[in-house]
Amino acid sequence: MNTATRTSFLSRTSTAQLPLGLVALALVALGSIGCATETKVLQTSHFTLNYPDFWKVDKVAQKDGEATHVTIGRYSTGVINEGSGQSDIWEAQQADVDVRIYAWPEPAPSPDPMKKAIDLMAADSDLGLTKMAIISDDSHECGRTFKAKMNVVKSDIYPVEMMSKPGFRSIVVGATSDGVLVGVAARVPFEPDPGLYCHNLSNMRTQMQLLLNGLVVKGAATPAAAPPPPPPAP
Repeated sequence: MNTATRTSFLSRTSTAQLPLGLVALALVALGSIGCATETKVLQTSHFTLNYPDFWKVDKVAQKDGEATHVTIGRYSTGVINEGSGQSDIWEAQQADVDVRIYAWPEPAPSPDPMKKAIDLMAADSDLGLTKMAIISDDSHECGRTFKAKMNVVKSDIYPVEMMSKPGFRSIVVGATSDGVLVGVAARVPFEPDPGLYCHNLSNMRTQMQLLLNGLVVKGAATPAAAPPPPPPAP
């Protein structure tokens, strides 16, 4: 695994330079998990989120640019039996996925909504994007199959891959839809064990796309039309 490119994301000029790829995502029907799962609906002023009841909503945004914070943990925990494979061990150590969703009204479409969303998300010191570096496109991290597009509010885009050591491995996306700019950041703790690192990365990508599939923009409010002028006085 190559070292992350130490380039400030604030100076990144275009997301069009991200490499082409295909989304490698295995979606499992909730009914096949083995027990009933309720779907809940979270509503904010700019979006709704449909999500399974075992996800934890830690915070709901109360104003533009504030993070809605969701934690995605393992569906269940199991006992590692003698003779279990390495993948079972990584599954037992799998990190929770920390996701932050941001939204702003966007009356005029931005030429680069990804960069604009990341610049705005950088103001959230708790997310810590300014302490992270963009991972180079040629890093061959965990195999080229990880370089894949994600569908974000009707747009297929390549995420920005970021990391800090020690710290977090993050995936960041941004897009505009129906007059709303949306930014989503997911992260897991950085792991020095390459196997666990790649397992967490694969799980984070899967869970993030599942979250994005349930994210629906409500659309910016349309200003009320001005009342007609009063008739002239007789």
